Amino acid sequence: MLDEDKRITPFEYITKYPPSPRFMHLRVSSLCYQLVILFYPLVTSMLAYGQENQTQEEAKLSMLQMCEAGNIEAQSEMGVLYQTGQLVPQDYGEAVKWYRKAADQGDARAQCNLAVLTKLGFGASQDYRMAAKLFEKASKQGHKQAQYNYGICFLRGQGVPKDYQEALVWIRKSADQGYAPAQCDLGICYENGEGVRQDFQEAAKWVRMAADQGLPIGQYQLGFYYYHGAGVPKDIVQALKWNRKAADQGYEPALQAMGAYRIKKTK
Repeated sequence: MLDEDKRITPFEYITKYPPSPRFMHLRVSSLCYQLVILFYPLVTSMLAYGQENQTQEEAKLSMLQMCEAGNIEAQSEMGVLYQTGQLVPQDYGEAVKWYRKAADQGDARAQCNLAVLTKLGFGASQDYRMAAKLFEKASKQGHKQAQYNYGICFLRGQGVPKDYQEALVWIRKSADQGYAPAQCDLGICYENGEGVRQDFQEAAKWVRMAADQGLPIGQYQLGFYYYHGAGVPKDIVQALKWNRKAADQGYEPALQAMGAYRIKKTK
């Protein structure tokens, strides 16, 4: 089984992904990927709040006025701007403030983003229980990123009792909505027999869905399956193809694997 105590920080990629006959590895469930896809570039949408002839400062003022008036979308967007440091100095405390205002009004995205920061302890005291509650609220509104993260809470026992079957329920809900990290982790659950009977064919099926969406860890994992013939026919050509796709995105374990293959080939 995987070592669940090994976690990566939100702004770094996994640096080791050790292969083994039992396919023991770290998983994609770290929030590093969440921080990439939850917070979109918002310069264009920010300026959309103002008139075309407005400066960025005037547009920010217009948006701030909307926030103060209680506009949920504006409050959530303002949280994103402070979270990412776009158009305003990066300030996690301010991000938390605006996310909370929108979250208190029931905005699922703000609830999820606030949960991410609360789980990490960015801009607020780290609190797994509160993060899990926020993920739950957003999950019940069908928010796929929140569903995935809520499942991970159960998988790791963070803020809720560890429960593989409950984890699988929420990860699957997210995966069924096409969320690539959830698809990859669902595959890993099948690989490790977490909450389900171990099934490498199911593992490969779900990992392939994530790989087809361009998720580097999914591409790397699918290549790993092809290399070992786990759930798919053993095929070195396919293994290299998928590993190269991940490497082309700068995914460190895939780059290391390509280097190891070149060394082996020259011997």
